[in-house]
Amino acid sequence: MKLETRVFELYNRKYTSLPEVAQAMGMKPFQIYRVRQGKCNISEKFIIRALKAFPGYTLNDLFYVAPDVSENEGTANGAEMATASRRDEVVKLNQAGVTYTEIGYRLSMSRERARQIVNGNPTKPRKPALDSRLMLSTGDAAKLLGLHVNTVRQWSREGKLKAYRLSPGGARRFRREDIENLYKEEEIE
Repeated sequence: MKLETRVFELYNRKYTSLPEVAQAMGMKPFQIYRVRQGKCNISEKFIIRALKAFPGYTLNDLFYVAPDVSENEGTANGAEMATASRRDEVVKLNQAGVTYTEIGYRLSMSRERARQIVNGNPTKPRKPALDSRLMLSTGDAAKLLGLHVNTVRQWSREGKLKAYRLSPGGARRFRREDIENLYKEEEIE
């Protein structure tokens, strides 16, 4: 079991920022942030100072006991359980009307990550396979030839590999046939 705190959920009722809470508790701000990030365990001094900084709250209001993630590691899906509970927490906060920014702030994640957890990751359109394209970019040609991109550019400047400039920006494009012919010539030599 691990001791957790509600100080970070309650502080904005009395204080404007975490450094102000740290000052009220007689601590350095980095110490508060380390506890918030889970890098530092809650010590006896932290408990005493939290009770002094939040005089209207009891010990049970400020602290609670939660199962430690390391205790679930004995099971096959202990990490999955921790992830699922975090996901559930994000969804519950969102349903309660808490903004993505505030969710991210409370759970130490970006607001974009909180939005992705609630809405799901958008699926990226897949690019067609290299086999289906007639004209290839410099990077695609490099992958097919097993070369660095700069080598492909150099070969096109030297005339070893024919490049076509199709766009107004002058980006190089290569025909699949030319690459296959170059491959055959290299095998013969």
